[in-house]
Amino acid sequence: MILNRLERLPWAFLGSWALALGMITGIAWWEASGSMEIGIGATGAFLAFAGGDALMLIMLPRLGYSFGPPKPPFVAFTLFRLFLSLGLLPIQPLSYAIGLALIGQLAFTGNLLSALYREPFRLTLTELVIASPKLRGMPPLRILHLTDLHLERLTRREQQVLRWVEELDPDLIVFTGDLLNLSYVRDPQAQAQCSHFLEALRAPLGIYLVTGTPLVDPPEVVRRILFGFTHVTWLDNQVARFGQLGHRGPSIYLLGLTCTHDPDHDGERLRELIRQVPPQALTILLYHSPDLFPEASALGIDLYLCGHTHGGQIRLPLIGALITASIYGKRYEMGLYRRGSTTMYVSRGLGMEGLGMPRMRLMCPPEIVLIHLQSDEEEA
Repeated sequence: MILNRLERLPWAFLGSWALALGMITGIAWWEASGSMEIGIGATGAFLAFAGGDALMLIMLPRLGYSFGPPKPPFVAFTLFRLFLSLGLLPIQPLSYAIGLALIGQLAFTGNLLSALYREPFRLTLTELVIASPKLRGMPPLRILHLTDLHLERLTRREQQVLRWVEELDPDLIVFTGDLLNLSYVRDPQAQAQCSHFLEALRAPLGIYLVTGTPLVDPPEVVRRILFGFTHVTWLDNQVARFGQLGHRGPSIYLLGLTCTHDPDHDGERLRELIRQVPPQALTILLYHSPDLFPEASALGIDLYLCGHTHGGQIRLPLIGALITASIYGKRYEMGLYRRGSTTMYVSRGLGMEGLGMPRMRLMCPPEIVLIHLQSDEEEA
């Protein structure tokens, strides 16, 4: 894979790469301005910004922020800086182009600092009220939805999640997949720290978990992480039924569907699960991806909780998510969706993509979701 090959390159080679791009930048500005001094200044500025990028990436694991490979994102950042440097050359007068180029480079550095060091730790809480006539006669139920942990190492983000869970004191916790970062699936320390994280979660009605992308949550790894746990229930194409802390009244059914990212296969599994549920029961589907929303709404699922998209992870003003990894593209990129009697919430999740992808969040902070499930009589 090209990202792995980039990571194996020595920093001396990448330094030469940056120097070559800096010289291209300098020559282009020299030719456009007729001034060798401007060309030298453009080369120096490019190398200074590129050196700052390398330092930012190298320091992330040393400071305990994130633990991805620095070299693939460094190459991507230098290419974007080359685009910023050369794309403004046609602007006249040249002094405007120089000013805009400097502003663009500084703005890119500022956004990188925020996306790498600040926003991945700006944990947010989203609260929803979902009312249903099926819950008449039952007290409200508080469900905390977590997803896409993508743990590499326990950081202050995961510690903050645990503090918030303790403060919120939900009745029920559900997790909709992707425990480990793809780069750390086979890493014993990451597995042990993921176990520690899950062990610290507590809720009176329990913790229910479904797996996510098969490469991220292979069954043998999930079994190792959950070994010895009695407070976490792994729903592997299974249904869980419970009432409200011993209260007699309508039942709630959790449908835990294992994700294969094959909508036809997973849709058939969902139809098999729904046959186990009485018609008047309230149903909550736990599934990693939003890609079964049409099937879930056709089956009358009441509440559908998922993640997978990370909200795009990198978002831009007016555009929103650049990539969502959903078969529906941006249609269900994040947030609340309703179709018929079905409500779906697509969480932005907690962690970030693995392999050589930059450990970044931009305009897309991590999220936990607290759902207040209650009777429609209380809403009135």
